[in-house]
Amino acid sequence: MSNFKIGDIVARKSYNYDVLFKITAIHPNGIVDLLGINVRILADAYEYDLKLVSKQELEARLKNIEKSRRVRLDRSYSNIKNKKYNNNNFYRENINYNMYQKEKTFKRPGRALHLDGDEEYCKQCRDIYKKMGITAYVFNIEESEQYKQVYNLLQKYKPEILVLTGHDAFIKRRNDIYNIDNYKNSKYFVQSVLEARRYEHNLDNLVIFAGACQSYYEAIISAGANFASAPKRVLIDMMDPIIVAENVAYTSVNEFVSLENIISNTREGISGIGGLQTRGQLRT
Repeated sequence: MSNFKIGDIVARKSYNYDVLFKITAIHPNGIVDLLGINVRILADAYEYDLKLVSKQELEARLKNIEKSRRVRLDRSYSNIKNKKYNNNNFYRENINYNMYQKEKTFKRPGRALHLDGDEEYCKQCRDIYKKMGITAYVFNIEESEQYKQVYNLLQKYKPEILVLTGHDAFIKRRNDIYNIDNYKNSKYFVQSVLEARRYEHNLDNLVIFAGACQSYYEAIISAGANFASAPKRVLIDMMDPIIVAENVAYTSVNEFVSLENIISNTREGISGIGGLQTRGQLRT
């Protein structure tokens, strides 16, 4: 009989307990399917490689993770505001993450449509977009279904920014990183980007971020995304796509989004997030 149950929070001994996972399935052969909590990855492991994470440990680790995210989000915005490449005459009352809801702006930041396969993550995103002062339409849609719905949603909401996220993983035992069949969900991100570009082909009229942990970066960019993960097939933080959206939304349409600012404030830098030269979506 298994020592674990579906829904338990665990960490892997062989990876020095670096990532928190939720158990989604337990198989008779002792293999357990895992869904990343603090990063957007799908994985599996043998039961003997797992440690049950207590409620106290979970709360402590999530608190530290959230603190780090707040610092990166605030620093990202502060850089947009203060660097010479973004000479915008707008202000916020307080750029502290906890005060976003009180911020004011003389100009309209870009609006976002965000599709993600995880309901809890969608709730977090709605809250953060609101605090950042960004109008965002966030929908919980499984990765394999996003490409079927994205075109109609774009027609309905007409955003300037599209974010396509969820969970992904490169299947390491298959070795070839340039075969899209060796990824859990990258092919769906590619299909969704292609559908979005069928709606709007101009990269500056609709700015797209797509991908998750270890996603097939080159294929997603080639399909038409402005930004994607992950150039070095690494894990990305749950808030990394939000940092990209923040930079796009609050950079003037007269300026190019600073990739330097994005990569300096995301979990793994250029190894995790890459992109193309893209104009911002802040309008006077």
